[in-house]
Amino acid sequence: MPKSVIIIGGGIAGLSAGCYAQMNGFDSKIYEMHEVSGGLCTSWQRKGFTFDLSVRWLVGSSLKSKLHPLWEELGVAQDKQFINHTSYNHALDERGERFISYTDPDKLREHMLSLSPEDERLITAITNDLKKLRNMDIPIELRIRDLITLFPMVRMFRKYSMPVSELAEQFNNQVLRNLFTYALTWHDQSAITLLWTLALMGAGNAGYPIGGSRPLAQAIEERYLTLGGNISYRSRVKKILVENDAAVGIKLADGTEKRGDIVLSAADGYTTIFKWLDGKYVNNRIKGLYNTLEPYPPLVYVSLGISDHYPSESREICFPIKTPIKIGEEETSYLALENRSYDNTLAPEGKTVFTVRIPTTYDYWAALEDKKDEYFAEKRRIEEAVINALSELYPDIKNKVEVADTTTPLTFVRYYGNWRGSYSGWQLTKKSMPEVFRMPKTLPGLSNFYMVGHWVIPGGGLSSVAFAARAAVKLMCKNEKMRFVTTKP
Repeated sequence: MPKSVIIIGGGIAGLSAGCYAQMNGFDSKIYEMHEVSGGLCTSWQRKGFTFDLSVRWLVGSSLKSKLHPLWEELGVAQDKQFINHTSYNHALDERGERFISYTDPDKLREHMLSLSPEDERLITAITNDLKKLRNMDIPIELRIRDLITLFPMVRMFRKYSMPVSELAEQFNNQVLRNLFTYALTWHDQSAITLLWTLALMGAGNAGYPIGGSRPLAQAIEERYLTLGGNISYRSRVKKILVENDAAVGIKLADGTEKRGDIVLSAADGYTTIFKWLDGKYVNNRIKGLYNTLEPYPPLVYVSLGISDHYPSESREICFPIKTPIKIGEEETSYLALENRSYDNTLAPEGKTVFTVRIPTTYDYWAALEDKKDEYFAEKRRIEEAVINALSELYPDIKNKVEVADTTTPLTFVRYYGNWRGSYSGWQLTKKSMPEVFRMPKTLPGLSNFYMVGHWVIPGGGLSSVAFAARAAVKLMCKNEKMRFVTTKP
């Protein structure tokens, strides 16, 4: 009789883990607190417009990529159309100077030299490293011989583990210094995160899947259900049940208990470890991870349905605004605008979706959680401020906004359970980099339990959590003395 696996969370990590569990003969069931699957990989409809929260590119989109078989196993890659962008974005400064982050390293080098010939040495070094990164790939199976091939990648990751602003400071030219910072980060991420993305785009291995998040999540959900899996929606977990230091099931918010041979949490890491398990199964290392690593910041995400189409504009443009937008004690003087005209499935014909992401602080929004009138008034205020700021680029934009919708850190907590409203998991930094392939997927002293998701692999992204889910089920098979197998639809 197959062993039963309870999976907490129906995001990409949970769905992926469910697929691999089913492929290997386990009898799994996913318990998802929301009414749809996909977790953060989601979108929603407003007056005919689709507002997408997640997908901007998918690592492993190239047929040549070593990660591509993973998306084939999960039913995503089949018949999927991808757009390969020629630039990551455009950035403007106060004087109207423009920086274009071309995905072609040679074109990027030429463009950067036109802005700052005096920085030729650094520009050449960066673009040469982009060429090296472009040719690097992460294998789907991490065997010993594969780890040896990853050493050059590890060295490159360490070299650029500093914040983007720190790398930008190495430029002599002030204009290029500012534009480089504006273009490659909307909060001060690690430089390797952005350079790696730029390199993957240049290799045609980080294409945008037409349709965005929901079709991608639905493809994995369909694959899971076809493999015999089961999903229970609106099933919020309150506790992980433990007997004799073994996970034996879960208790739901309505008081019902569900029993299983194995429990796998694809939910928020902090909630799993310190709330559902009362912090009983930790060591100093795990405590240290949650005390010292940096999560991606919470954000305010403003989506606008626009009664116009801008196919000739950059997919993303970063620009300074005359009147800073203040949220709590934080002030934003630079906006990153994403123009979704490249995907005509997201809006009615001749129209498009604009989105703006603004980093914020969780505590400010947490204080508004029980003040509904103030909370919604603040959302409306920010929407108006964003539209006013966009009118600096598009003077007639106010008359073209058909619908506006704003998500906040509280949205991320309410629907996705993310710790302190983070939009992903751990950032890839100098501290977190050593943990990329060795962050624990089990907890000390607790048997029959596994963890997956963006809290067990720094860097975030869909490919990371799907990769981690595959690895966790492989570990599960090893512990059950079973041969790990995969299939493709």
